[in-house]
Amino acid sequence: MLLLVLKIVAVIVLLICLGFIAYWAVAVIKGDCVLRMLKSKRTPLKVESMGMRHVTLSFTIPIKNVGKQLGTIMDAFVRIYIPFEQYDKARVTGHLTDFDTPRDDDYWQAFILDPGKEKKFLITLDIEGKGESILRDLETFPEFGMDIIYQVVARSDYYYAKTRIVITREELQNALYEYTTEVRK
Repeated sequence: MLLLVLKIVAVIVLLICLGFIAYWAVAVIKGDCVLRMLKSKRTPLKVESMGMRHVTLSFTIPIKNVGKQLGTIMDAFVRIYIPFEQYDKARVTGHLTDFDTPRDDDYWQAFILDPGKEKKFLITLDIEGKGESILRDLETFPEFGMDIIYQVVARSDYYYAKTRIVITREELQNALYEYTTEVRK
C-alpha cells in the first residue's frame, strides 16, 4: 500500500514538473517584449528658444520593440548628470515626453509598443545661466551624460532599463551657433 502511495506521489510530482517545463518552453517559443533605444537615430540638438539667461534645447530618440510580444512603457524619465563640482555656471534640467503627444507637466502617459514598431521620445533640456549672458555661461560648458530610464511591463516581470546619452560640448556649441546664425538673418 505504501509503495502504491509513493508511486502516485512520484507521478504527481513528475506531472507538475512536466507542466512547468511545458509552460517555460511555450514562453521561450512565444518570446517577450525587448525594447532597444536606437541611439544611432538620435536627432541633433536643436535650440527651441533662447533668452539672455536661458536656453531650451531638444532632440528626439526612437525606441523600438525588437521582441516578439507587445510591451508597455509604464514610466519614463531623464536624469541629467552634471554636478556643480564639474560645472557651476548654469543649471540643467531635463524633461522626457512622447514625441507624438508631448506634455509639459512631467507626467508620463503610458503606451503600448507592438513588436517591430518604433516610438520617439522627445527630450527637452532647459539650461538656466547664473550670469548675465547664457552664451558666456556656456562657453566652458563640459560634456555631460544623461540617462533615459524607462519601466517596461510585458509577459515577464516588469523591469527598468536605461540608456546613456552623452551631450558633447561641440554638439551644444553647434546648436547654439546654428540658432544665433538663423536669428541674425
